[in-house]
Amino acid sequence: KGASGDPNAQLPAVHTFQTVSAADAGGVSYAFGSYSLSVAAQPQVADGADPALNDPPASFDRTRAYSLANFNLENLYDDRDDPFDGCDFAGNAGCPGVSPPFDYVPASDAEYQTRLAAIARQIVADLHGPDVVAVAEAEDQDICTIESWQLVCGTTNDADGKPDTLEELTVRIHDLGGPDYTAANDRDGADARGIVSGFLFRTDRVELIPAAAGDAVLGSSPAVQYRGTPLPYDRDVSNPKALNAVLPADVDTSTGHDGSNVFTRAAQVAHLRVWRTAPGKSTFTDLWVAANHFTSGPDTSVGQRREQAAYNAAIVGAIQGEEPDAKVMVAGDLNVYPRPDDPFPPPNTSDQLAPLYDAGLADLYDAVLQDDPAAAYSYDYQGQAQDLDHELVTKALDDDLVTVNEAHINADWTAGASLAENRGTSDHDPMVSRWSALPTVLSLEALVTWEQEQGAFRRSATAKRLLAELQAAQTLVARGKPRLAAAPVLLFVADLKTLGRLDVSPAARTALSAEGTLLAKTLAS
Repeated sequence: KGASGDPNAQLPAVHTFQTVSAADAGGVSYAFGSYSLSVAAQPQVADGADPALNDPPASFDRTRAYSLANFNLENLYDDRDDPFDGCDFAGNAGCPGVSPPFDYVPASDAEYQTRLAAIARQIVADLHGPDVVAVAEAEDQDICTIESWQLVCGTTNDADGKPDTLEELTVRIHDLGGPDYTAANDRDGADARGIVSGFLFRTDRVELIPAAAGDAVLGSSPAVQYRGTPLPYDRDVSNPKALNAVLPADVDTSTGHDGSNVFTRAAQVAHLRVWRTAPGKSTFTDLWVAANHFTSGPDTSVGQRREQAAYNAAIVGAIQGEEPDAKVMVAGDLNVYPRPDDPFPPPNTSDQLAPLYDAGLADLYDAVLQDDPAAAYSYDYQGQAQDLDHELVTKALDDDLVTVNEAHINADWTAGASLAENRGTSDHDPMVSRWSALPTVLSLEALVTWEQEQGAFRRSATAKRLLAELQAAQTLVARGKPRLAAAPVLLFVADLKTLGRLDVSPAARTALSAEGTLLAKTLAS
């Protein structure tokens, strides 16, 4: 509580591992199951270990790897009143089901800008500019656009299809000299109060793959096999895309539920291409990321949360039905603990993420737990370290894992009290995973095919010959003989210098030769 005589006084900013160096005195009260002390004077705090140094994400060679992150931004609302939303600002009439009408607006634009700048510094300095960030709890308002790295706001709804808060965050990152990001989401995924999940991705080497009407997930007839009735927006063709369904009537809602659909904040699915160096100049990795924000309260809405896990498993199944070896990540604030942790003791454990585990996905929490158990948490609830934020991946993606870390830059700090030091911007810690971007035989084959589609080959026979050499290399890799596979890859590089001189465009020849040479070195080692 505040110091005596000043009802607006705040306690000093503190973090885990600090200690009170002198006894405090004041009045004790008990309310809502907790004791509190209204101190007569500001506590004296002694410094302790810095939680951010607990197994932090590290910088790395981006020509050899890429990184993915998930980050709950905790009610990131701006200080603008959206004229197309009746419950996004203090004093608005309110939206159905939202009570009170609205109480999430920052106290001022200055407060919002301070917090936004701190988040930007975290992404640049602490997370080291991930290639893709799956975010939760951004405001879905869209009345602004970016022009020459300035946010320009008007009175047009759906101004550019990107959430204003995330766009303004990309501007702050740019101003810091960080990577140039763009934002993406599907506004159909927002809840009644305008909270939505979405994505930030680096434009220097990440692209959204255009959605096709026949796509098994992003298309007009999704192949997501789930027993609830799909919502109308499931038929939209878009990337990213929000997907949702009516909550089946047989779901156990005895512990509560939120709304009549599986999600109040629909899962957002993005199909992304991450280039090793830059678009068109290297091999690439295609992957799917589902950004999520499950219903809150691990011990409430248990049946609904299990259905949210089941729906995500169905999304993964639809992707794998079209692409068996797809690299897929289900990421975000899933609001429940990983196996074997559970909000209920045995024999009544709820195992709410079981559908995802049963679908063959690996939870990267387990990798953190194995490498550094003391760092395996993302949230602090009344002094209890918990892990609510997850990255679950298919085997095809898990095979590429280099390392994963949880960045302890928020949950250990007093909320919002250390923004000048880039701490406490949210109540959640982000997770950052790093993945190999080194060329493989399969990714080099994909690059040849991509170059062929771009018209880089004058004769198809040349592309056919180059692909045959790579197929010979892949056969050797599949037989467990990677060093022998280097020979046909070197032949591929040699043919690019001879046949390719006349039949392959200079830009394609340069990219393919560089990737082939690097691949041969990797195989030989």
